[in-house]
Amino acid sequence: QDFFGFGLSQQYFHKAAILVLDHDEQFTKGIILNRPTDLLLQDDQNKNVKWRVWFGGDVQGVNSPFREVVCLHSLDFPEAHESSFQVMKDIKWTSFQNATSLVKAGLATPSDFWVFAGYAGWGPNQLMGELDRKSWYMVAADSQTLLKELGRQSAAADPREAGLDTWDLLMNMIGRGETAKKYSGNFDDLMLKEWARAHLLSSEAGGGAANNPSDSSKSVVVGTMLRASRAERSPYLLGSQYLHKSKFLVEDQVCIGMVLNLPSARAVDVTLTDMVSLKSDNVPLPLRFGGEHVIEGKTRIMWLHNNQKLRDEKIGTPMGDSGIWQCSESDAVRAIKSRFAEPRDFLAVTGVTVWTSNDGGIEEDLELGRFEIIPKDKVSAVWNSLLDQSVLTLESLDQNLSHSKRSWALGAANGSSDKKEPKPIRGIGEGFDEEDDSYVFKSNTNVGELSDMAWRCWVGASLLGQSKLD
Repeated sequence: QDFFGFGLSQQYFHKAAILVLDHDEQFTKGIILNRPTDLLLQDDQNKNVKWRVWFGGDVQGVNSPFREVVCLHSLDFPEAHESSFQVMKDIKWTSFQNATSLVKAGLATPSDFWVFAGYAGWGPNQLMGELDRKSWYMVAADSQTLLKELGRQSAAADPREAGLDTWDLLMNMIGRGETAKKYSGNFDDLMLKEWARAHLLSSEAGGGAANNPSDSSKSVVVGTMLRASRAERSPYLLGSQYLHKSKFLVEDQVCIGMVLNLPSARAVDVTLTDMVSLKSDNVPLPLRFGGEHVIEGKTRIMWLHNNQKLRDEKIGTPMGDSGIWQCSESDAVRAIKSRFAEPRDFLAVTGVTVWTSNDGGIEEDLELGRFEIIPKDKVSAVWNSLLDQSVLTLESLDQNLSHSKRSWALGAANGSSDKKEPKPIRGIGEGFDEEDDSYVFKSNTNVGELSDMAWRCWVGASLLGQSKLD
């Protein structure tokens, strides 16, 4: 019931209905019941037979090379009993291999089984701790209710619904219908639906990653400034939300860079002394979040400037030919005290973003359209807009994000546009156009707006420590 809950990560656990299959002191294993997909599993034993699959959990799931598949059923004959484990009255589970063997023997059909790829796992006392914290509700459901609901999902469930109606059903069964209504359609629901579109809906049906414009013909060098994709459905909607609408400075052309547009709640105090009155004042300079990693042996805080006067005085060293220079803290402080510069001429950044060799580096993200190169003639305008940001507080949060959006827009290449013409919501049924991909499924929330909401929530939670924002 927390505001963010699983909205920013592991969205598949939001309003999940879990069936525990195995439990002892060391390990608990369960499957998520309410995440139907339209994906099909091949059957090596039965020619031309395919099985509809549910997302059962994040361990050894559909895309894992070591996929684990569990099949629920209610078959009641000796061969089925011998190869199955009882879960509850009239419901058993068996392996996919056993299920296909029963079909090959003519003892069952694929429609007798519900197939779950992957599972959720908990270590010693982990699940009990989550129950004590009221992260989960215990539900005493009879087998016929469960079988009826699984049958309904098989026949009619749209993966984009993400099984939310199943959760509502179970909440009503335990007398918590009003709680279900209170939290219906909230931020976490919207994020779950977007997760479902990306992971439960086949590419043939319009699911999976969006096809974004590519900068694959361009190369990246040290000092290149990038901005996150202009795609309406942000590639960072469901994870690493700090990269949404980010401005990014490449420090290493293969795998290291810094986010520039996220001031944190911390500041670097620069002491300025008036030479006449000898009065000293501390000027707070926002310390910016550059990424989630720290590189051993590197300076903890990177000082950057894009100031011609400082370049003329050789304050620091150039980062490629971008016009951006890096310098030491002592160089920056000395330049400020010598009146060569003001504190706001510098960006102080801590942390870096790292791509591992398996990720394909920054170049691959350009090819996939996750980032775009900011033209050199736009760098100064982007930089100057970032200088208007301040130390992060609840009061400055929205203003800082507004400056960040503005700097992101200023980085667009000539001839391109980030502006989207608003689409009217064409009503059918409940008033939602199910085929309008620019809106979260069966909602009036635009995916671009949801991406901005997720970004704001991430900043509030990660940089301000706020579990809830107005």
